[in-house]
Order: sequence, then C-alpha cells, then structure tokens
Amino acid sequence: MVSARIASFLKEHGWFLNLLFIALGAYFSAGATNAVVARAIRVPPSLDDMPRAANKPAASQHARSTTYAAMAERNLLGIKREVINPVTQVEAGPQTLANCKDFREEQLKPCSIAATIRGTLVADDYPEWSMAVVVDNSTHETNVLNINEGSNKLAEDASICQIRSRAVVVQRRDHLELCPVEGEGTSPSATVASVMPPPPEGGPVDDGGGGGPGVTKVSETQFTVERKEVDNALSNLSQIAQDARIVPSFQGGKPNGFKMFSIKPGSIYSKIGLKNGDVIQKINGYEMNSPDKALELYQKLKDTSSVSLEIKRRGQTMNMGYTIQ
Repeated sequence: MVSARIASFLKEHGWFLNLLFIALGAYFSAGATNAVVARAIRVPPSLDDMPRAANKPAASQHARSTTYAAMAERNLLGIKREVINPVTQVEAGPQTLANCKDFREEQLKPCSIAATIRGTLVADDYPEWSMAVVVDNSTHETNVLNINEGSNKLAEDASICQIRSRAVVVQRRDHLELCPVEGEGTSPSATVASVMPPPPEGGPVDDGGGGGPGVTKVSETQFTVERKEVDNALSNLSQIAQDARIVPSFQGGKPNGFKMFSIKPGSIYSKIGLKNGDVIQKINGYEMNSPDKALELYQKLKDTSSVSLEIKRRGQTMNMGYTIQ
C-alpha cells in the first residue's frame, strides 16, 4: 500500500526532483569553477606590504604595554614600590692631556725627570726668549733649552712648556710637573716668576768704567776676562738673571738683539763695560735675532778664547772685545 503511494508521488512530482538535482549540480560546478579562476588570477602580496603586516602585532603589543603602564601608574591597590632606574653605561672618553697654558698651581706634580735644572734666564714679556740650563743626570751633559718646538725636549715623554725665575714647568705625558732650580724648594708658590717693568728709555745709565775681580780693563772697549769668571757666569744663569734685566729688542717690528736694563754694580755685566740701555746686536759675528741663535751661541762660548760684541749705545754702534784666559 505504501509502495503504491510512493510510486504515485514520484510519478506526479518527479520533474521537481530532477530540477532540484540539476540545480545542486549547477551550484557545486559554479563553486569549483570560481575557486579555480580565483586561484589563477590571484596577485601575491609584495615584499613592501609584508613589514606593515608584521608590524601589526608589535603595534598591538605596544598598545597593551601602554595600557599596563597606565594601570601600574594608578596603583589601585596602593602597593609601595621601589623605583629602579636602569644603569646607563657611559664609555670613558680619551684621557685629557694637561694644558700648559691653562692650569692651577695645585695641579703641578713633583719633578720626576732624570735631570737637574742649573739655572733659568727669564724674558718676562717674551717667554719664547727665556732659557733654562739643564744637566742630564746620566750623561752629565749640559744643555740650554727654551719652550720653542725642537728646543724644549728633556726626554722622550717630557718637554719644557714654561720657564720661571727659579723653576721650569714640564709637560710629561698627561700631566704637568714643577722642576725647581737646583737648591730651591719644591713649593709652587715659592717659584712664581716676578715681573719687573722695564725702566723708561731715559732711565739712569751705569757710569761704571768696567773692570773688577776677574776682569781687567785694557781700554774703553777691550777687556781681559779670567776663564773661571766666564765658567761661573755660564753655569749660573739664575744669578745672571738677577744681575740685570735682559729683554729682546725690536726695530721695525723685527728682533735686533738684547737690551740691557737695571745692571747691578759689581755684576759681570758691569765688569765687562756694559751699560743700561745697551743693545747687544751681535756676538762673535752672530746676529742675536732669535732664541735659537742665542742657544747656539751659548754652547760655543763655553770653549772660546775670545769674544766680540757689537752693541748699540745711545744710537751709536760700538765693538767690544774680550780675551779669555
């Protein structure tokens, strides 16, 4: 009975079932065709778009971190917290070398060079003309140095950068040292050079005729000097510096020698006939127009047997002669 009813239903409505199956088949066929076509025409993403996509999680994480930080800042539970700041590592820069033109006296360290400062001759207004007599303690060699490049080396790592009345300042590696003249103390305050202003051009003139112990006056321009008198003078520049004030002389903007001031009676300058205001222009024919020339002449005078000076006195040129014996 039931089979007869089903057969009757299928006979009356079979066309509808056929139409339904056709529609389902068309639907699945269209879906499959669409997937194939979409895969064929799909454009892959470029590399430039990838960082933006990769940054999205980072941005999201940053937003979450900001939110957590705000919540922690509010401290809803009132918890006592210790603030810990990260330690910043600061890289040490290169070590600053000592500056000889800008330092304080308390920065000067005791002298450590293997040399002895025998004396100094200071030109207050022209420091490049100042000189220092230095004896090497190992070779016992005597040298005359100044602050100029090439003439200021005491050792491979030490050079003179300032000459004072009774001491020199030495730059050694990354620090400065104060080296006093032999027999002086090491206190920096006791060795600061005094500055004495030059007397006026019309100042007093030494009227001494020259001559004295160790020096015999032969004539107004000729003298005989004992060797020991010369040796004492050359080995004691500090005393030489105190016996007179010697400053570089300039004419037309160019150095033309050394000018003598404040000559003490009985000093070596007075004995050899020099007077205040004299300008020593040449010694043994060498022009005194640079510190290097003065240093070179100093070395030569130690063994010479005669010395000639060309001086200018009151505008007149004179020649002085000295025999050393």
